[in-house]
Order: sequence, then structure tokens, then C-alpha cells
Amino acid sequence: MIEVVVGEDVLGVPLRVLDWHEVVNTTVGGQPIAATYCPLCDSATVFSRKVGARGTETVLEFGVSGALYNSNVLMYDRKDKGLWSQLGMRAVSGPLAGSSLDMLPVEVVSFAAFKRAHPGAKIVSKDTGHERDYSRSPYEMYFKDEGLMVPVAHVGDALPRKTLGVGIAMGDGDAAQAWFVPVDAIGDGRTIDTPSGKVRLARSEAGVAVIEAPQGVRSAQTFYYSWSAFYPKTSVVKAGADGDSAVPGLAVGERAPDVAVTTVDGKTIQLASLYKDGPIVITFYRGGWCPICNRALAAWAGKLDALKAAGGTFVALTPEKPDLAAQTRQKSGGEYAVFSDGAFAAAKAFKVHFVVDEATKAKYEQFGLKVAESNVSGTWDREGVISYVFADWDYRKRADPDEVIGAVRSLKP
Repeated sequence: MIEVVVGEDVLGVPLRVLDWHEVVNTTVGGQPIAATYCPLCDSATVFSRKVGARGTETVLEFGVSGALYNSNVLMYDRKDKGLWSQLGMRAVSGPLAGSSLDMLPVEVVSFAAFKRAHPGAKIVSKDTGHERDYSRSPYEMYFKDEGLMVPVAHVGDALPRKTLGVGIAMGDGDAAQAWFVPVDAIGDGRTIDTPSGKVRLARSEAGVAVIEAPQGVRSAQTFYYSWSAFYPKTSVVKAGADGDSAVPGLAVGERAPDVAVTTVDGKTIQLASLYKDGPIVITFYRGGWCPICNRALAAWAGKLDALKAAGGTFVALTPEKPDLAAQTRQKSGGEYAVFSDGAFAAAKAFKVHFVVDEATKAKYEQFGLKVAESNVSGTWDREGVISYVFADWDYRKRADPDEVIGAVRSLKP
């Protein structure tokens, strides 16, 4: 069930009721709220029914329109008949189109856990006045495979479609940032750092729970396919990612770490020894076995003269053994410094190291490939302060060499 907590007041909303009705309008702790559930997306949300500027708010009541967008329920408000998207978390038609919903942290827990934690708390009754069999879910078969009932555009491919997790979003339009945290990446509990603050997550016998989230950060329990359809630029937070950060990499303005790395001839040097000679571009690549890494390195090999003219130097870091790193460099067709980061000291210091989950490891091993880490590219000035960063947990996304060179060029006095 969905556990709704407002102040000292608590309400349980059974998913078996929401399987059939999808929206419950009620008041908890004196606040008008709606608890919603879309069975096709396994998406649960809780939000305030107040909309508008403080002091002039309107309290809405929501119903189910019967329409879907990206396989997700479209609600309507009974006042203006405008449509509202559950996972889009805003009005999509009517006089309030574009208005955002004020989301509350969502917690999905088992009935037994709810009763243990909140003895005597109110629970939405199954005596709804409708003839429904609330003892079973009509979507039981739907949850047993990856098939969808309706077409969905722009589904991501980073995870199996019906991977359950928490979607986190902040900002609007092109400036919006979004993350998806699979249940397996939550473990026994996890805190995700976002630009607006920390989001504390847990998982339960029944789903997931957002224990705490900053004001303005929106969250939902949902399947990956539906979240990625609404937020195509969403970043997937990996299991075991060091630092528990939703955003990989260090930030512009931070000091570049000083760690020991190994040259291709087996000598150990400190990265800080490179910073004093002028701007450097550091790229982390997974290994010579990775075709995307090879293409990225070959692209940089063709840009080395332009980078040198801009005043910069190219450096590659990899978990490969030194001799293999030398072979990868030769294959790329470029002459640049490459260092082995076999113990992942640099990757961890730069916050781009993560532990690959067992399913992904098995997939790589089927093709005879090694398991490897994520990637990041950046430039640093002569004082070792980061001036440009490109970082993404998705290894297929790489910085544009021309953009990086432009950043290096801008450092010239």
C-alpha cells in the first residue's frame, strides 16, 4: 500500500483499491492530497491537490480520464476538466496547462509493515460502493513478462523495461534533470546527492520508499520504461556507485585529485605532476575491448594537433594493464600519455567508479568481454582546478572533442 505521512497524521492507501480506481482524493494532516497508482507503469505518487500561488491556491479533485500517455494514466481535474499526467507531474491541457504538481515523498510498503509501524492508523476502505474483487490484481499476468499493453515512444534501453525503481526529477523543460534508481541499486538504503540536496531511499517488501526529499524534487515509484519515456535524458544510478551520487564526476571549480597511476613502462607517477604544465584533458576509458572507447580515442587522435594549438595536453586513464593500455593507444592511431589506473584510485577520486551488477557482468562474459567501469572527460587548469566536466554513467555518451578543445582555448590568458 501507499503510506502517506503529513505531519503526525498517517494514512494507508491499498494498491488493491488503486488497481481498480487509480486515484484517491483525501485529506491527511489537514492537507488535501491525492494518492495515485498506474498499474501499467507500477507507478505510485502522492501530491498536494493545492495548485496556484500561495494565498490564492485552488484545491482540485482528480478523476481518471480513461486516456493514457506513454502508457501512463492521465488524470483530469473535476473543476476545469484539464488533463494531468501522473509521471509528467503536471497539467497537459486546460487553463492550468504547464502547472506542476507539488509532490510528496512516496512510500510503498506491505500491509503488515504498515500495521506494525502505525498501529491504529487509518486505511482507505475496500467498501467503495463499487462491485470489485479487491482480493486480487487484474494485472497479475502483465507483471510476469516485459510486454507492454500499449505502444510507448522513446523507451530507454539501459535496463529491462519493467525494472522497478525510483524516478527522481527536478527542474522543468530542457533544464530538467532526472535520475532512475533501480531497486537493486537501493540495497538496504541509499542516499542520492542531487543539486537540490539529498534524497533518502529505502526498499520494502512491497516496493520502494522515498524517506526524505528536498522541496521541489519530484519522485515516484515506477518501472524504468515509463520513467525513461517521460524523461529521455534520465541518468541510471548504478548499484555500488561510489559516493552515492546521482551525478557522476566532480564539479567545475573543485580541485583535481592527486593520485598515483602507472605508466605504460611500469613506473608510478602522481597525476598532480601533470597539472603544473598547463591545461590537460583527462578521459577515462573502459578498455581496448570496448568498441565505443576505441572510437572515442580514435576521434581524439585526430584532434591532438588542435588541442596542442589550444594549449592543452591529452591524457587517458584506464583500468587496463600497462601493456594492454599501450596496445590500445597504438590501435587508436594517436600519440598521447596513457596511464593504468588498475586499483581504480583515480576513478574513485574523480567519482566515476562503480561496481557492475551481476546481470551486466554475465552479459559481457557471454561475449568474452571484461567487466569495466564508467567514463568521464574533463580539462584542468595549471593550478589543478577543474574548468570543464563531461560525465555520465552511460558509457555510450562521450564529450565532443571540439567542445572540450574550446574549453581549453578559453583558459588562455
